[in-house]
Amino acid sequence: MSTNVIPIKHLKDALPKQVDAALDQHAMLAEGLATRVRYLFALLFILSSVWTWNHHSNARYIYLAFAGIWIIFALVVSRLMKSGTSDAVVSRTTFIDTTIVHLAILAFVQQGLFPKIGPGIFLCYFPVLAVAANRYRIGLVLSTAIYAAAGYLAISLYSGNSPWFRIAVLAVTTFVLIAGSRKPKTLVVDVATTAMQDAYNSGFKNSEQEMSARIHQILMSPPIVDLPEIWSSSKHGVGSVTSGDCYQIFETDQGPIFVIGDLPGNGLDAVAEVGRLNQALTRIISRAAGLSAIAQELNQYLWETYQGRKSFTCILARWHGEELDYLNAGHLPAIQVGKQERKQLPATCGPLGLKEQDEFKMEVLPFPHRDLLVAFTDGLYARLTADREKGIAEIESFIDKFSGAEITTLCHRIFDCAHPGFEQNKDDSTVVVIRRQPGA
Repeated sequence: MSTNVIPIKHLKDALPKQVDAALDQHAMLAEGLATRVRYLFALLFILSSVWTWNHHSNARYIYLAFAGIWIIFALVVSRLMKSGTSDAVVSRTTFIDTTIVHLAILAFVQQGLFPKIGPGIFLCYFPVLAVAANRYRIGLVLSTAIYAAAGYLAISLYSGNSPWFRIAVLAVTTFVLIAGSRKPKTLVVDVATTAMQDAYNSGFKNSEQEMSARIHQILMSPPIVDLPEIWSSSKHGVGSVTSGDCYQIFETDQGPIFVIGDLPGNGLDAVAEVGRLNQALTRIISRAAGLSAIAQELNQYLWETYQGRKSFTCILARWHGEELDYLNAGHLPAIQVGKQERKQLPATCGPLGLKEQDEFKMEVLPFPHRDLLVAFTDGLYARLTADREKGIAEIESFIDKFSGAEITTLCHRIFDCAHPGFEQNKDDSTVVVIRRQPGA
């Protein structure tokens, strides 16, 4: 077997596991959804207390008591999640959610009110199961469903009521959620495996470049990202030698975080390193709050991985109101395009990964609605000039020339004008144009 084929086959076998691991890390962000569900449960229990207030029983007090329990538990879990999460913590919180539902039903049974009052609490099992499925863990969905069914069966038999129809519905719902919780992983792994197989079959150097392009499609955000806060259009070109560009938009509770960067490296090895970097970013952003904290943790990851042998230049950005949190770690300046002027947003600190401990400064900049942010890597102008300042000036001239176009057109015109002819770049290149959505 050719020495060129061996690394391709190795990466083909390894990538499905890497994609699967990345999805596992991404699913940890579902704990934020679980917290919102607990607050909604509290609201529903409060409303139920109001509805039963004139009923001659203790129903209203039971509803109020469990509303308080939901609120307290939501606050405790939110505080716990700030220090990080794990599969064990997620499993325990899910089982506690189910236990609270058990106890709420049991409280109505003890008061002799069930099933005339309180049977609807059974429906709370379904959001708990849905949140478990959103974490992409089949075992968690199955164990939660078994615990919910066993608990409800015991409570129903204790109260002298038939539970079988509701347990059957719970079983059907569990079957659907198990299929749904597995499907996203299956689809992504299938896409990655297909991309690997196609590239593997197409042969040697061309197959490596084609594989790099397809893997970047998996690792990077889609070419069009439409969120309430921002609209983004991007274009990426594969390099014949280097492949270290990184671009991603992460959705968080505080708003989307935009990341673009360049990690030095060649060929498929660089693509694999970018994949691992993307996994690390997903973990870090799920637990770190501010951009400086994210940069600190990412710097620690890079130092532990490369011991200063590689640096990572990048831009981190997050919008709120008419301001922009902006951190540029030694990267090319982003270009802010407003109604009246265009200006560069220079570096705020040095690259990541050069020192074990360093300070990464973030700036808060005015950024009115409808303004554009244009960010790119050095491969974008590599065919035009090897000089950094001249390259930035070329990109600014393209922005001025096509600034009246809509965002996707502007993005593609910048990319195409920076890549005249048909010869492939040695360095990979990325350009992203982001508009701050009006009224967001």
